[in-house]
Amino acid sequence: MDYLQAMGVDTYVPRFVLDGAAPSPIFDFEDFTEDALSEDDSAAAVAIDADAEYQQMAEADERKEQVPVSESPRPGSRIASALQELGFETAKPESLSAVAANGEGADAASPEFTVELVATGIGLVMIVDTTAGAPSPAEKRLMANIAMAVSRYHKLPKVPQFATSGFQWPVMKTPGITLGKDAAKEALQANIMAQAERQQAHCAILFGSTLQPYIDAATLQTAGIQLLYAAEPAAMLADGNLKAPLWQNLRKVLFSV
Repeated sequence: MDYLQAMGVDTYVPRFVLDGAAPSPIFDFEDFTEDALSEDDSAAAVAIDADAEYQQMAEADERKEQVPVSESPRPGSRIASALQELGFETAKPESLSAVAANGEGADAASPEFTVELVATGIGLVMIVDTTAGAPSPAEKRLMANIAMAVSRYHKLPKVPQFATSGFQWPVMKTPGITLGKDAAKEALQANIMAQAERQQAHCAILFGSTLQPYIDAATLQTAGIQLLYAAEPAAMLADGNLKAPLWQNLRKVLFSV
């Protein structure tokens, strides 16, 4: 971070898991035998409390407070001080007003959204837009059921173990950082690929259409991740027929753990 700050880099999103990075917490779901993609998704048909699991995950995420990143290198930065002693000026981000004055502010209008990535431990990651709010208990049970159905259909040796991680855009409202659609797309895709690599996942389900402009299937494919599109969980709960296309695609995916 000393080197990055000396170069004027305030925010860094790794594409791959960094050495020494803390692993995400793993939460076990009890096994159950109900058909995950049947039209009966009532709470009585599910033998696990997915809502409680998600609540634990949310509380764990809230305890992980992000350390604010300053707009310029820390006063005591060893690398920055060394560069200054050698006669090098450390880079300073250009203000948004200056960018706009230079005619470069077309990309400054930033989209704002939050995303929840649900890892399952069986090679599958689920991507949910949570900008309007967290998934309801019924929606959480549906996603848990989908993972259980995949595990049973493909006869995987592992039972799904769920862990969530959050992503928000903009990551931090810092002057000088590009906040437009392209930057949001690169950051979100990098986050997805990093999580998929950590979980050894080769398939991702994108629920709904709101995040489609920020996720490119071809880009994920280069990282060995097959992207599947699905209706929003709420829509599938309202219309069971919307589950069929997703299930057909999941049956074709080669899962191996």
